[in-house]
Amino acid sequence: MANMQITLLTVGKFKDACYRDAAQNYIKRLQHYVAYDEIEVREERAGKNVRVSDIIEKEGHRLLSALHPDATVVALGPSGKLCRSEALAKRLNFMRVQRKSRLVFLIGGPFGLASRVLSRADWHLSLSPMTFPHELARVILLEQLYRAFTIIRGENYHK
Repeated sequence: MANMQITLLTVGKFKDACYRDAAQNYIKRLQHYVAYDEIEVREERAGKNVRVSDIIEKEGHRLLSALHPDATVVALGPSGKLCRSEALAKRLNFMRVQRKSRLVFLIGGPFGLASRVLSRADWHLSLSPMTFPHELARVILLEQLYRAFTIIRGENYHK
C-alpha cells in the first residue's frame, strides 16, 4: 500500500503539545502503510473589523494553492457524510485499487472551509456530529486512517 500518498492539508499549526504528540504517534504508525505528509497553511487572524467570509476566502485560497492538481480531495466538516471505520477502510482500499494514489484530507480553520474549497472536494467526510477543536480533529482523523489500514491488512488493532 506504500504506493498511496496521503497528505493532511490544514489551516493552522498545532498549538498544544499533547495533541501534537498524539498526532506524531499515529503518523509514525500510519507510515508503515502509506507515504504521509502534512501541509499547514497560515490561519487568518480574526479581529473586530474582519469579516468571517474574508477569513474563510483567504484561507481557502491558500488551501487550493497547496493542492496538487490530480489529488483526490476529502474535505472534513460538519456537512460531510458520517462513516464507520470499516467503511472508511473499504473506501481507501477501493481508491488504492483504482490507482487514486494521491489523497488529500482537508481540515479548515475555526470558521470552516470556503465554498470553492468544498466544491473542489471529491468527498465530504464528517468525523462526528459533535464539534471538536481542530487539533483534536487531526488526531482523530490520523487514528481513523491508521485503523482503516489495519482493517485492510486484517491486523488485530481494530476490535
